Amino acid sequence: MTLIYIFYICQHTTQGYGESHLYIYSFGTLFLIVGRVDTGAKGLDVIGVASDTTQHPVMGQDEWEEVYRWVASDKQIPNRDEVLMLIRYHYGDFDRLLKLLRYLDGGRPYAYLSQHVFPRISRRGAVREELSMAGIRVPTNVLPVVSPEFGSIVTPALVMEKKEPSPRRVILALKNNILYDLVLAPNLEVEFPIGKRWSLNTEYKCPWWLNNEHGFCYQLLSGGVEVRHWLGNRQKRSRLTGHFLGVYAEGGAYDFQLKEEKGYRGRYYATSGLTYGYTHQLATHVAIEFGLGVGYLETEYRKYSSYKGDLVWNSSGRYHFIGPTKTKVSLVWLITAGR
Repeated sequence: MTLIYIFYICQHTTQGYGESHLYIYSFGTLFLIVGRVDTGAKGLDVIGVASDTTQHPVMGQDEWEEVYRWVASDKQIPNRDEVLMLIRYHYGDFDRLLKLLRYLDGGRPYAYLSQHVFPRISRRGAVREELSMAGIRVPTNVLPVVSPEFGSIVTPALVMEKKEPSPRRVILALKNNILYDLVLAPNLEVEFPIGKRWSLNTEYKCPWWLNNEHGFCYQLLSGGVEVRHWLGNRQKRSRLTGHFLGVYAEGGAYDFQLKEEKGYRGRYYATSGLTYGYTHQLATHVAIEFGLGVGYLETEYRKYSSYKGDLVWNSSGRYHFIGPTKTKVSLVWLITAGR
């Protein structure tokens, strides 16, 4: 069985007829029954009227906006949903709103408001008036946003004194390792963020220098990938900046001949290991990255010498190494986009 604790009839006039709205409140649910009756009565007919001897507080539009905010944030207020609904539907007609609040559920919500909410509003208004007289502007935090139409109010929203621009996030990073540039090895890296704490870094190196007359060859084709985990508080840092740990793998082929007497041609080389690095942001789109990788390297090579323009194979072998296998000091270009 549903307990109905208040209902009332509000009259509006439409084309010579009275239009009545019957509001029934029961345990947080509002049922609106619309019907047409021929009546010329004004005001409010209430069934189940509570005592009407308490003096109503005098509050205007600003105060009721703050009342709405307090009610929306205080879950202990009896019949909170119904109170919010009454304020929305009768915003502007504050005398009627107070009377309805007094009749709602035998006056329990009104008693709570009188004890806990209205005094706060009165004190806040007094402080605002004193600050205004002193020339100090009171900042606005969270208030109900009132529509221009009389008698309507919408859900509370943030009212900002100054609208901040939407933050931009890093979606891509382009890099160039300066150390490779110093040894004439063109290179490019591209890093993709994956969430706030992970990223995927790819790199490519391709020096391809050859001078047969002087017996000089410096050729390398190499590519690699690295998965990184970014450390620290990511809420305070941009993506792809700060300290990181990574796991990398790299491979390729090479042909090095710096002197005519001998050279080394690698059928392949492969390396993998762990990295640690730090990326420091210099400007909005510019950063510098430092990194070091330690791991295992293996290569299969053939040693040769040149004779009258031909290559003479001398020996072949495999080489294994454990230790530092990569290092970098890279310039980073951070590409951002709006959220």
